Amino acid sequence: MTTTFAEHMPIEFGFSKHFDERIVPRLNELEEQRQAILAVAKRHAAIALAAGAVFGLLFMLFGSGSGGIGGLLAGFFIPLAFGAVAAFLLWKRQARKWNGTAAEAVMPEVCEFLGDLSYDYEAHKGFPLERMQKLGVIRSHTRSEISDRLEGTYRETPFEIVEAELISEAKRSSANASNNGSNRSSRTLFKGLLMRIGVPEPIPTRILIARDFGPANKLGELFGGSSGRGMPKLDTGHPEFERHFEVYAADPKVARDVLAPGLLDNFVRIAESEAGRHGTEGLEAGFHDDSFFMALKREGDFLKMGGLTTPADAIEGDLHGVFEDIATVRRIIDRLQGDHPA
Repeated sequence: MTTTFAEHMPIEFGFSKHFDERIVPRLNELEEQRQAILAVAKRHAAIALAAGAVFGLLFMLFGSGSGGIGGLLAGFFIPLAFGAVAAFLLWKRQARKWNGTAAEAVMPEVCEFLGDLSYDYEAHKGFPLERMQKLGVIRSHTRSEISDRLEGTYRETPFEIVEAELISEAKRSSANASNNGSNRSSRTLFKGLLMRIGVPEPIPTRILIARDFGPANKLGELFGGSSGRGMPKLDTGHPEFERHFEVYAADPKVARDVLAPGLLDNFVRIAESEAGRHGTEGLEAGFHDDSFFMALKREGDFLKMGGLTTPADAIEGDLHGVFEDIATVRRIIDRLQGDHPA
């Protein structure tokens, strides 16, 4: 068994010197940028709130008043509420802008320190969502938002990881017969991390590791032929794994060779240790060709550093969480390779 460096000390060990030399000299500049973005956020939020209050006052002054005092108050507070929502969204936009500014200043230094790692806040290179959807690891969606793309190599294993939100949008007809228009409804299907990890040798079949939904899976199999996933279902013979997951494979024989008992043990450990409160329900995965794909539900922001209302020098305190986020994919690779990270 290979012993990894991460088992002995955190991956950020020694970074404090790098931080002092490479990032501290830029903190004053970053603080000026934060102050400028914060000023814009305050101004935009104030304008939105003021507009909502003005429309509310106009309604109170020129409304019919047929609803009495209650109607007048509603006429004031409803526009004000819309103004508050607009203010929140405008503030959130500027907060994201600052997060990106901070990340693009600090993350290249983190990547240089760790080596074999690159970062792109806007995820311009994208992510193989179509391959994951075709495999069944993620659901069909109409819109995706991805960010914080990390790409690198660990233990001679290539990987890429993004933070993602997958959204299903649909037009919803109005129930009001006098309104011939329609509006749109949206539903978040997934929020968390998507990963692609290289495998030592190409796997010549599709293998899906899906959550066990119990009766729902059985119903899918009843109406979907051999399985509700378009592939035969495989019994792994691994009791603990089978309590949480279902396996579907285009070629069950190949899948049995790939899914050795030790790998299934470690897969359960990954789900239990990395999916937070979601536990084993927060993970789905699959193998195909040169890649292992994983969708990991996650609470909170990935690689979060810097708050819009927090001075720039507080970024140093956020870096432990950043390194912990990066260590997530390293621990997963360790387990996939048969090790047990601390």
